[in-house]
Formats: sequence, structure tokens, C-alpha cells
Amino acid sequence: MALKRLVNGLNIQGNLEIGGLCKNCIFGKHTAYSYDDDGIKKRDLLDRIHIDIWGPAPVQSAEGASYFMLIMDGYSLYCHVMFLSSKSTEATLKAFKNYHVVMPELKIPSNGGTRGHMA
Repeated sequence: MALKRLVNGLNIQGNLEIGGLCKNCIFGKHTAYSYDDDGIKKRDLLDRIHIDIWGPAPVQSAEGASYFMLIMDGYSLYCHVMFLSSKSTEATLKAFKNYHVVMPELKIPSNGGTRGHMA
């Protein structure tokens, strides 16, 4: 703006060239890289699972849950949501152990670990 004299009263003396970019400008121009899979084929249920915990919710559920934990099986891509009253280690481990026991008993059609299919 100073180079093109777009602002009245902005009188800057000296060199107006920008010598480099600040750290925030550099990181702001970075592009996100896609997840680099390690190439290990998932051969069975529970070979690899993905977990995401969200919360706290602005309003508790009728049962008092403020968080939810999404668990996705990497082989079948089956997703399961569990509602948690807290994000404590005990609550999340209890929910995961319950999922680990119940998951093999479910009859889930598998797509062999390929993307784009939700069981």
C-alpha cells in the first residue's frame, strides 16, 4: 500500500522492500499432505483401529454424556459411537474394552480394507 501510495498520510522513508517472510506467513502457505499409509494390509477385524474423542458438548445428553468416542475398524471400516460422561482414562479404556469384546461378535460384511465403503 505504501509503494502504490494508497493511504493518505502514510509517509515511510527508506527501503520498502520485504526481505523475507515471517514464520506465520510461511506456515500459512503450507499445504496439507495426505496421510502416508505404511502399506501394511489389514487382514482381520481389530488389526488397526482409529479413535477420535469429541467434547465437551455444550449440552449433556439425557444420560449425562458430555463426550463421544468414535471408533473405526481399519479393516471393515465399521464405525461405532460410544457416549462418555467424562474423558478420563478410566472411561475411555472401559469403552474401548467393551468395543474390543463386542466387535468380533458382530457380523460385519468386510470390503477387505478398501476405502469408500461403510459397513
